[in-house]
Amino acid sequence: MQSYDPSKLRDVSIPLKDIASRRLFVLSVVLTVVPLIPHALIWGVGDNSRRDYLFGLVAFVMLIVAHEAIHALGWILFAGVPPSAIRFGIAWKTLSPYAHSKVPMLASGYRVGVILPLIFTGILPVVVGTLANLGWLTVAGAILISGAIGDLLVLWVIRAVPGTARVIDHPENAGCYVLEA
Repeated sequence: MQSYDPSKLRDVSIPLKDIASRRLFVLSVVLTVVPLIPHALIWGVGDNSRRDYLFGLVAFVMLIVAHEAIHALGWILFAGVPPSAIRFGIAWKTLSPYAHSKVPMLASGYRVGVILPLIFTGILPVVVGTLANLGWLTVAGAILISGAIGDLLVLWVIRAVPGTARVIDHPENAGCYVLEA
């Protein structure tokens, strides 16, 4: 993050370690199981082949990478962040992959970039997997819906931040700094 006057930054974030709480773990399990129910009701549980497990594992890994890339793309397209200001990595303490913008953006564009991966790597694969009876895709999407719990938490934490506020993605926590005038 560039240098900003600390007195002009309001921290609106939650430490990543707090995301691993029991309450959020239960919510995470619910967010994984609930999307599987329509698939099971329509198609049954069925037999899975080794190929299905391999497809599921590959889809899961690809969707994790896509999840972070979609954060970046959302911030580029909807918040005007230059591609050179985005960095990717893994927070090793929590094994959390991340995309991070190093420059300020409007909170409205930040929110769009936060929510897009849930839609494209979670909900869409669940819908396609359920409609096409691709259990491996449905499961991978359901896990990614659960994996977006941190993103949902960010949206909750910043809910009172006006869309016109300028924010900087927090470099360590889930959330952002709001640039105060």
